[in-house]
Amino acid sequence: MILKSVLVCAGVVPLCLFLTHAAHAAVVTISEDRMLVIDGQRTFPFGLYENPQEDNALKQVADAGFALVCASPETTVLDRLQQHGLHAWINTGGSIDLSGDRAPREEQLRTMAAKYAGHPALLAWEVPDEALWNCWWGPHEWRLSNEPKLQRQKIDALSDTALADQLRALRAEADRLFKRGETRAAEQAADAIWQKLGTEPPTRGQNLSESYEKSLKLCEGMCAGYAHLKQLDANHLIWMNHAPRNSPTDLKRFAAAADIVGCDIYPVPEYIGGHSDLMDRSLSAVGAYTTIMQQSAPSKPVWMVLQGFGWADLDPNATEESRKKNPRPTFEESRFMAYDAIVHGARGILYWGTACIEKDSPLWKNLLKLVRELADLQPVLSARDAPVQPELKLEPFEGSGQYTIRVLAKQLDNGQVWYLIVNECNTPLRYSLSNVSAANGTVYHDPEDERTVEVTDGKLALSIAGHGIQILRPRASS
Repeated sequence: MILKSVLVCAGVVPLCLFLTHAAHAAVVTISEDRMLVIDGQRTFPFGLYENPQEDNALKQVADAGFALVCASPETTVLDRLQQHGLHAWINTGGSIDLSGDRAPREEQLRTMAAKYAGHPALLAWEVPDEALWNCWWGPHEWRLSNEPKLQRQKIDALSDTALADQLRALRAEADRLFKRGETRAAEQAADAIWQKLGTEPPTRGQNLSESYEKSLKLCEGMCAGYAHLKQLDANHLIWMNHAPRNSPTDLKRFAAAADIVGCDIYPVPEYIGGHSDLMDRSLSAVGAYTTIMQQSAPSKPVWMVLQGFGWADLDPNATEESRKKNPRPTFEESRFMAYDAIVHGARGILYWGTACIEKDSPLWKNLLKLVRELADLQPVLSARDAPVQPELKLEPFEGSGQYTIRVLAKQLDNGQVWYLIVNECNTPLRYSLSNVSAANGTVYHDPEDERTVEVTDGKLALSIAGHGIQILRPRASS
């Protein structure tokens, strides 16, 4: 509430203070600087991949400042969200892919748009989650994990030892070919094992060697579905979430099938999980992937999907030891990831995985607290980037410089410039900002970090903690 008072005193009114329940279908557009605009109001949205069934939990979501909730395509569901002052996004499912069964899928989109496009709660449509990555993931899991395991079980059960030895050798050859990257030949060897076993493989069409061609076909179909849905409903946007994978070329190709792009990235605990396939497996992988997504669609908003769970929460049989090795994000980690996405250019933040955690857990309470903090900053986050960004200079330090400070200057409607600063290094750093817009003698402060600094000779000079965050806003000098 202190932050809200500061904003009001600065002549800035948080969006949550004047938004009312919409009584009409929202008109949603994108500004030239990639910010979401809802009925003419610039908005930095916070969303949740969960629609809590208990009204008390949903009220907590709304009170925290979430604006968006993933919803099933049902009028009663949308009505309930509207009653809580929330917007929704609806997943189109496979209907958006017109590469096959075109006529019935077009009809499914028409029916969906006719039913829900006019509902006041609807904000956006979503295409199938991680659609591009799933062209590769299914075949990868089958050919490199599940199929070898199943084939070995069947081979070990054979009474014909000569045949068993022959098939073991063939399985070893398939493994060798996969390791060498000779995927098609490896798949042919694996298929030969099923033939010699005299049985059909449990799954067909799961070929890694065909994944790229499948992705091209899917992209063409989704682009056609995107165009069709936009004709049916021009007032809402289409959002596409990727896995933290895929080549820049493929990401750019798929960006044509959406108005908003982004990806999910869940790096807690650092350096242990394999969710990031970058060399960076720290918390700052969030910022790195935000940049990658922006490069894939330079003119479109990026919404980042952040971690609302611990990896052990996804395993119903997780042991206490597993939970210790795979802890849930702390408040500090969640806060860092959110601001890291923001300073790298994100225009929205969504959370996935909260359906797996208790609604009285520290993580749930921390996310509500964090989103409340971010929502109170709505006028800053949705403001335009300042036309002149400051120049950063670091004082010498012992690190390699791979991780450094990120700075984003935001210019509010009243002309004030605020500085959002994130230290991606896990050690403290000292820095200076030159080219700041405020006059000498202007005092900048961050109540949360308890820091105050005065503009001297056109510069700000300050220190910041490892993985620290500073939100510097101006006030009159004393």
